[in-house]
Amino acid sequence: MKWMIPNQHGAWSMLILPFVLGGMVGGWTWAHVSFAIAWLFVYMGTFFLFQYIKQRKKSRDLLRTVMMYLIIAIVAIVPVFLVEWRLIWFAVAMIPFGLVNAYFAKIKDERNVWNDASAVTSFCIGGMASYYLGARVLDETMIWVFVLPYLYFFGSIFFVKTMIREKKSTIYRNLSWGYHILLIIVFIVLGYPLLVLAYAPSLIRAIWFYGKKVPIMKIGIVEIANSVFVLTCLATYLV
Repeated sequence: MKWMIPNQHGAWSMLILPFVLGGMVGGWTWAHVSFAIAWLFVYMGTFFLFQYIKQRKKSRDLLRTVMMYLIIAIVAIVPVFLVEWRLIWFAVAMIPFGLVNAYFAKIKDERNVWNDASAVTSFCIGGMASYYLGARVLDETMIWVFVLPYLYFFGSIFFVKTMIREKKSTIYRNLSWGYHILLIIVFIVLGYPLLVLAYAPSLIRAIWFYGKKVPIMKIGIVEIANSVFVLTCLATYLV
């Protein structure tokens, strides 16, 4: 097998931010260490599984990598389930969205908005699981742990499309700008100044970068930096 790492910068932010937010708000435990290992290898295993699914000529090396990553994930998650078996329901909740991603991989339409939205949903469910592992309670805060990162990443879907795949699309430009403006207005009306601050840079970068030739690597770096800022604000708001 080959040890491979996904090169999707945005996906890494989606993998890390909800998980870390959930742990920061719900409280860290030693079980989070094993959970983090499982979470990492589930992501890498499923990423390359989707790559395998869309291949015409199936690669045995790639399949071996997928199997090894998923085996590591299973071994790592067992101690977590022994600590809190109810986390299995969060895993079950992710399955339909994983199937959606598999479908879009099969038809080679992974850039579809619904595929992106489905992936974001899975990552944010993982954030809820991370919160529950520490807090051991189903409450309103856990809902916020899901919703707030989702709102950020859903806007990122539109932004990235205006910068890479849909540079000349006025529809995606309007969706990107309109979504971020509406988000800011809603939080102003509701009286959440810290959330306004959290999402304001997303609006600024959506407008500032539009129409400019920005290298993909730079876009990825901007998204990672923005994710760190958003995480800091959301954690401050929820803790």
